[in-house]
Amino acid sequence: MSPSIKAKNHKYTKDDKLILENYKNMVDAIGQLLGSSCEVVLHSFEDLNSSVIYIHNGKKTGRSVGSPVTDKALKIFTDCIDNGTDFADVYFTKNKQNHTMRSTSTIIKNTKGQPIGMLCINLDISTPFDEMMSILLPPQGNTHDDNEHFAINVEDLIISNTLKVKEEVFADNSVSTRLKIKEIIHILNTQGIFQLRDAVAKVADTLNISKDVIYLHLRSFKKNN
Repeated sequence: MSPSIKAKNHKYTKDDKLILENYKNMVDAIGQLLGSSCEVVLHSFEDLNSSVIYIHNGKKTGRSVGSPVTDKALKIFTDCIDNGTDFADVYFTKNKQNHTMRSTSTIIKNTKGQPIGMLCINLDISTPFDEMMSILLPPQGNTHDDNEHFAINVEDLIISNTLKVKEEVFADNSVSTRLKIKEIIHILNTQGIFQLRDAVAKVADTLNISKDVIYLHLRSFKKNN
């Protein structure tokens, strides 16, 4: 690769850099999900000679922040400029340890539709089975599950969450009977349920109380805060 790669791009604005900065959270999220089996790389096209601006698990390929664009990434970038291609189909490559990597890359554009960077995910499918299982499965001795409810609509979300909180509060003997409804409303409020449309009415129906009771407690929480 040429020691001085020139990008067919524009001078980056603060907004361009902010967009790329926000993608660092996505790198961390994917990295936490797939752990040591995966490398996640964030490229900026502002300077292709040092395009890597953020990376998770760079030891998979020996790269770090400041590493140059790869030939594959450069091709995807060029295809985007020439043909409007925004992502690459899943492809396979090998790293320096001769491990097979299952990879995909997607172009990041700014508000004007100009390509400014790329997010690349490289999954090491040579990761030993026991190591992969230790990444994907809960730690030994961890019996807690968040039991996330995948609601089909907002009403389902409100009602199911209200019933779940109600069950937990009524099973908690440290909360007195006369304060249980207040505690339920407090928990739902901290979860952001009352930001949803018609949440007060639906929670009131589910708990068999009036909307005025909910509004009373919400005003009290707001005043105390």
